[in-house]
Amino acid sequence: MLSLIYKQCYREIGRVALTVLVIAAIIAEMLILEGFLAGMYVQLRNAVLNRSGDVVVTQAGISNFIAARSILPQLTRLAVEELEGVREAHPLTALSVIYDRDGRKTPIIILVYDTAGGPLEIVTGSPIGGEREIVIDRSLAKRYGFTPGDTITISDFDFRIAGISEKSAAFFTPFAFVTYDDLIDFYLESDIADDIATFPLLSFLLVETEPGADPAVIADRIRQEVPAANAFLPGELAQRDEDLGRELMGPILGLLLVVSYAIGALVIGMFMFAAVRGRQRSLGVMRALGFTPRMLGMAVVIEAGVLTLLALPLGIALSQILATIIHALAPVYLILPTEPAGLVRTAVICLALAGLGALAPVRLIAGMDPAMVFRS
Repeated sequence: MLSLIYKQCYREIGRVALTVLVIAAIIAEMLILEGFLAGMYVQLRNAVLNRSGDVVVTQAGISNFIAARSILPQLTRLAVEELEGVREAHPLTALSVIYDRDGRKTPIIILVYDTAGGPLEIVTGSPIGGEREIVIDRSLAKRYGFTPGDTITISDFDFRIAGISEKSAAFFTPFAFVTYDDLIDFYLESDIADDIATFPLLSFLLVETEPGADPAVIADRIRQEVPAANAFLPGELAQRDEDLGRELMGPILGLLLVVSYAIGALVIGMFMFAAVRGRQRSLGVMRALGFTPRMLGMAVVIEAGVLTLLALPLGIALSQILATIIHALAPVYLILPTEPAGLVRTAVICLALAGLGALAPVRLIAGMDPAMVFRS
């Protein structure tokens, strides 16, 4: 059987190559959407995990880092640092602003940090070393053509770009980083708000525990002894942000993924159906020579599976190339097409669709009169 399939494919190498390319393109399209979802969830998790700290303290009642407004009383830091097992509590403030230039508007999350919580990876330029300096995400630099040393004006306040960071975006929003030395000046001199009391001076605390202390125990202690605060392990808060993303964006992106699979099903099924129908005469001859419908069905299903398996690595490579191009053009989007769950799901679905599409016309061939084949 395998020898027969090999000879058939070798004799129609052009058709086989075209089929493999079509299936590979469909696999790549599915993996891009799967990777878009996976990348968004990774960004949401890393927004917290990249800030360091053994425990993250938020305002009481706030259980998210992204898309949540947290305002802690100034004395919260002192209260947390007085607790047993806490080595230091690093302050972090989050501000949501709109950057507007030449009629183009981009939402930005500004993270104000002191000793922890700053940019994880600076790819160009240097960390903040002076007054009115800022580090911006590469997606913002790419969109507006910024380089280190340029001036960026946010709400009529001028910052000098010290560096450009990587992996500092989430929820389609780039991050920017400034230090507390410039926070009050930014509030007083910019037009961000008429009343600075509406904006936080402290949003989160990144708690560093003493060696040997259990972060989970410290988090419980903070929740019990500091009424104005809530406390989470970084992984817990990251999971809550991922869950928020799944709740807000999961349904619409999931629907797009279902539509993608439906379109892929139609294309793969129709293509395999047409390929088998195009070999109607040769399959009819095989039927006349004594091949049973079961044997014919097995042959075309195996062939469809082989072609899909050949297309799979090509589709993965194509999706990775497309993901790299998309991220280079728009770094705010992280696409991970080779995430295991999405990869396995796509492979299984494509194998099933190819088999069903190839098997559909066999029933017509099984009922064919062999004499009709030879007369034609």
